[in-house]
Amino acid sequence: MMVAWRRLLLLSVLFSGLLAPSASSTPVFFEFDGQVRAGNLTSVAPIVLNLSEGDWPVELSVGNVTLVLNVSVGDAPLVVEINESLLRRSLGGFSTATVFLSGREVPSIESEKTPCMAAPDWSEGEGESSARGPSRPVPMETVLFSPCREREYLLLPSGVPVVAEYGGVKKYCLIRISEGGGGWSSQGGCSFAYIENAVSSVPVEITSRPCNATVYINGFHLFGEWFTPMVVHLPLTPELSPYNVSIGARGYPFVSGVVNSTEKRVALYADLSALSRVVLVHSGAGVLEVLTEPANASLKIFAGNNEVFSGRSPIKLVLPEGVYTLSASLPGYGGIVENVTVPANESVSLDLTLSLLPANLRITTVPSGAEVRIGNVTCTSPCSLNLTAGVYNVSASLPRYLPSSVLVGLAPGESQAISLELVQMPVLRILTSPEGATVTVGGEQCFTPCNITLAPGSYSVTVEKSGYEKAVLVVSLNAGDVSVVNVSLRKEPLPTSPSPVDALKTSHEVNKVTETVSRQEGINWKPALVVFSLLALVVVFAKMRG
Repeated sequence: MMVAWRRLLLLSVLFSGLLAPSASSTPVFFEFDGQVRAGNLTSVAPIVLNLSEGDWPVELSVGNVTLVLNVSVGDAPLVVEINESLLRRSLGGFSTATVFLSGREVPSIESEKTPCMAAPDWSEGEGESSARGPSRPVPMETVLFSPCREREYLLLPSGVPVVAEYGGVKKYCLIRISEGGGGWSSQGGCSFAYIENAVSSVPVEITSRPCNATVYINGFHLFGEWFTPMVVHLPLTPELSPYNVSIGARGYPFVSGVVNSTEKRVALYADLSALSRVVLVHSGAGVLEVLTEPANASLKIFAGNNEVFSGRSPIKLVLPEGVYTLSASLPGYGGIVENVTVPANESVSLDLTLSLLPANLRITTVPSGAEVRIGNVTCTSPCSLNLTAGVYNVSASLPRYLPSSVLVGLAPGESQAISLELVQMPVLRILTSPEGATVTVGGEQCFTPCNITLAPGSYSVTVEKSGYEKAVLVVSLNAGDVSVVNVSLRKEPLPTSPSPVDALKTSHEVNKVTETVSRQEGINWKPALVVFSLLALVVVFAKMRG
């Protein structure tokens, strides 16, 4: 018996609007990899079929083997399993085979006891013991090679020359069979005489468990003779092959298979006892309910590596007792994978919350190396950021370049790429004659010759140098421009110096005024006037020397 059957599930959607069965149907889960036919329903397994109550003829196909059985469906969910490893060990040598698990009525060796048909010595003489054989695809005769009950035979088709070897002796055979009036007769036989274009026969060994199983070839059974183990030599030609070989015993499955081989020897084997245990049908189930947030998530349920259900949430399922793997997914959301154990006669509920997938934004700039900022997040281009879905202002900045920004909308799970082109800030280059002048523009200063990077716009430029007149000019700067300004500075004019005569005249006028004031005030100012006059002369001469 299979130990792992509890891990294989019966699946039926009871309440899902997509796959809800009618009230009179019962879910039957066919858990194997292959084909299933139930009545007129044909599908690929694993599959759940909702079948009405009653006995259903079912065909299960795995590889080159078809299993035929009846399944009795009641009101309890069922699971149908195939032990594939046991099936492979139970059959051998057949090109294809059909196994009727309920068996067929076949004769037993006890019911066909007859006196021995002693065969003549194949190695001596020209004769052979023969009996009737299959009638299709052409009438055939059975030659008994071996002594009584050793069960080795040769089939001779009518009108076909055959070469056969037994016990190291080769003979050539040719017969012609006539049928009529419910009987048959044959002419010809086997001899040592060579026959051109004779067909070689292939020995086919047929064994079974239990032994003494009944053997049929092309639907014919040789009374009292054809039971396992036995060997039959079959001429294989396109007209005669393939042959159908069937093996059965009372109380066991019946095997009907095809032999179509070019090998020198073929071994057919059927373990009828094991075949009776290959298919397991059982009941016993629990209920699994799955809810998701958000709803309408894609659900898949696995038993081992086999996917046995696919649908959308919410669902309520009838499952046999066991352990399952469930996956839930929805576009834009992260997937969830969970193992769940469903006990018999109980209910299990799963409430799954799916998280929004992050969006991915890849940012490049021209030139690269710019600082990219999205809210409080920064990176250096080129760079990639995982963000939640939404609308973002993406800005990029780089020294000596104008900043650039763009609005970007990101959907959940979306991957998007953007590129920002940065434009170089305008550059003002100031040259002066002579050099070394101080330039003031836009709050910036430099000494000529020099370059100043500014934002686009109009600016007042002031150029100053000691001993030269100040120059002021207005410039307009555009993005990406490099503007050159060449300023020639003019020297300041020299001050005019008074002559000695003018200086004495000035001193005389000062004395005159002083005397007038003194006379009016009645004060003696003469000593002070003398000192004041001398100071005035000193100042005049100092200016002249400068």
